[in-house]
Amino acid sequence: MGTKKTLPVTIRDVAQLAGVAPGTVSKVLNNAPHISEETKARVEEAVRKLNFRRNTIARSLKMSHTATLGLITDDLEGVFTMSMMRGVEAVASAQGFSVFLCNSYGDMAREKDHLQVLLDKQVDGIILLSGYKVHERGAPALDLGQVPTVYLYQYTRAVSASCIIPDDLGGGAVATRHLLELGRRRIGFLNGPPHYEATHRRLDGYRQELTTHGVAFDPALVRVGKWNEASGYQMAHELLALSDLPDALFCASDSLAVGALEALRERGVRVPEDIAVVGFDNRNFAKYQRPPLTTVALPLVEMGTKAGQLLIDAIHTGSPQQAELIEVECQLVVRQSCGAVGG
Repeated sequence: MGTKKTLPVTIRDVAQLAGVAPGTVSKVLNNAPHISEETKARVEEAVRKLNFRRNTIARSLKMSHTATLGLITDDLEGVFTMSMMRGVEAVASAQGFSVFLCNSYGDMAREKDHLQVLLDKQVDGIILLSGYKVHERGAPALDLGQVPTVYLYQYTRAVSASCIIPDDLGGGAVATRHLLELGRRRIGFLNGPPHYEATHRRLDGYRQELTTHGVAFDPALVRVGKWNEASGYQMAHELLALSDLPDALFCASDSLAVGALEALRERGVRVPEDIAVVGFDNRNFAKYQRPPLTTVALPLVEMGTKAGQLLIDAIHTGSPQQAELIEVECQLVVRQSCGAVGG
């Protein structure tokens, strides 16, 4: 009969016995700063009880030198996800880091499992990316110890981390300002569902800019629907039924704008001569509309790049993370639908 081999004790075994995250164990083993004496004692006791070979594991861990990042998204197929991931990968690759990609499907149990695997692989930092919508969320599904973490397209108050979101308020303001500077004064606003933070922020930017230019806010010019073309089509028809017609439409998504353009064509309204139209997001199809659609570009790649750079900087400095919310500026892309000279 063969001799039964004993499986080697792993860092996960030590973490389980000590009641801490694997990342915390590795920090203790590598004498990282900012670990409490009580935590150190628990980890060292678990190492002793399990006869954990500290010298071997310490060489293999190479903490802060694995040159790997973990990225967990809740929506791998989302229309914005790939652009943000492209930004993360570009900055990571340029600085010698590889990225492990995981999809949680918005399930916290899946996120916890992915985080455990990433910690076992000793990634140097983790990005939690929401591809669905900007929103506030809680702490990661697993205690990450001192592993640097960045929230992308979402934010938190539960842990100290860098959080990166688009400046939706500024985007709403820049679109409205552009139309006002072109002489438009009755600007209709086609908005998305109220359970999205972006709808409120973009509306706030719209109202703020009207006030700045001395134009009274008229609630009759505001419509709320879904993000799709059908909703934009319906809401545009509603505004065209008003006795005092709008002279511009600011649509809070490009899909809404596409539907609005179709409604305007059906009614024989000239764009931009009679009614100027501006969208939001700068989706790939925007430039192929008739006329090409002026829109506010979500800075998705830039946000991903920013997230990757902040994470790598935190890894290199080893300093405790501070809670910070970073709003990345949205840029206006001018084309023919607004009446200004554009590409």
